[in-house]
Amino acid sequence: MIIEISKEEFDFEAKLFPDLTFYQSSNWAALKSYTGWKALYLKYLENNSVEGLGLFLLKKMPLLNAYLAYSPRGYLINYADIEQLKNFNNELLPFLKKKKVFQLIIDPYVLLHDRDINGDIREDSFDNTYIVETLKEIGYRHNGYNLYYENLQPRWLFRLNIKDKSFEELTKDFKKEAKRRASKKDLFAINVRELNKDEVPVFKNLMNMTSVRKGFIDRPLGYYQQMYDTLGNGILRYMVAEIDTDKCRENIETEIAKEEAKLAKLELHKERNEGKIKEELVTINSLKKIVDKVNECQKERGKIVPLSVVCLLTYGKEAIMLLAGNDEDYLQQFNTSNIIVSELIKLCKEEGYSYYNFYGITGNFDPKNEHYGLYTYKKQYGGEVVELIGQFEYTVNSFVKSLYDKMLKVYKLTKR
Repeated sequence: MIIEISKEEFDFEAKLFPDLTFYQSSNWAALKSYTGWKALYLKYLENNSVEGLGLFLLKKMPLLNAYLAYSPRGYLINYADIEQLKNFNNELLPFLKKKKVFQLIIDPYVLLHDRDINGDIREDSFDNTYIVETLKEIGYRHNGYNLYYENLQPRWLFRLNIKDKSFEELTKDFKKEAKRRASKKDLFAINVRELNKDEVPVFKNLMNMTSVRKGFIDRPLGYYQQMYDTLGNGILRYMVAEIDTDKCRENIETEIAKEEAKLAKLELHKERNEGKIKEELVTINSLKKIVDKVNECQKERGKIVPLSVVCLLTYGKEAIMLLAGNDEDYLQQFNTSNIIVSELIKLCKEEGYSYYNFYGITGNFDPKNEHYGLYTYKKQYGGEVVELIGQFEYTVNSFVKSLYDKMLKVYKLTKR
């Protein structure tokens, strides 16, 4: 039996399911309401026991008096129980049809295979292609095993299991350079903290810098403020890594003094310390360049300067690094991209989350792939590739769907 429930009941019941994501929350539905989606919360009962839940976002199509429905990250149900999945679907579709839904889209949070850090299927991997075949058998159309970003949500992700190791053990799996850069936090006087509501423009500014550099269109400030209002009650945190330029200069100058003292001792015996003297001179010169960069940063940006930001979402058993932005003018010198990620992994570990999800990558692991750098950036912290089963569509009302397809074709031609 399927019944409609309140958002409060849905959120409460959803926490009993292990693969819950923030997309399956009333908070996410509230955010989508700003763009015209309305939420429908359903509960599936068998013998008075809750066996499944579904959040459905419905959008009314102009002129049709019918709705397109999207269940973000799919139903909360045991997909491995084929009979239950079929029974659920048999009751769901008539229910949606009464709600004037003509088309349904789902993208279940179900892994297809178990993959390693390189994207290779592990020898002892499970194989969930039978779930794909079952969904196809009961009428869903599979959008295929796509490699890129063709779906509403990415099919390929990258995540780090932070449950089974201490933070110190986790950092041992960091690439050497990533670990070295993250270790400079105190030397460079970098502070990682959460932005408050009035500071959302700080996040927007760094996201805008990143969008200009990478060539994508950033969201407007109002969207990020809406995200804060609807998800900021325990799910969303805008995190920033900022530099205290005065403190950083003081730290570096102290280091320079130490290195110059070492150099003075080495120069007492120049002949036998020639190699070490050259190394010290290189170190001192590098530190002096950092002081110059600190002075430039303070002159251009001020005393306390935000250099990197992350939109962190925590819900269920995972933390998601949904968005990230940086001030490229100073990123290389002060390592804030590595520092903020390291600190957030540590934070999420302390808060008891099982996974730190770096989110979307592509399934093409060829170094020539234009998106390969995104994968290698996330890979430097250790972890594993996640491949989901993909996106599916179900036509609930074929007549209305055919009208919708014709209208969409005309719209695209007109827009072109």
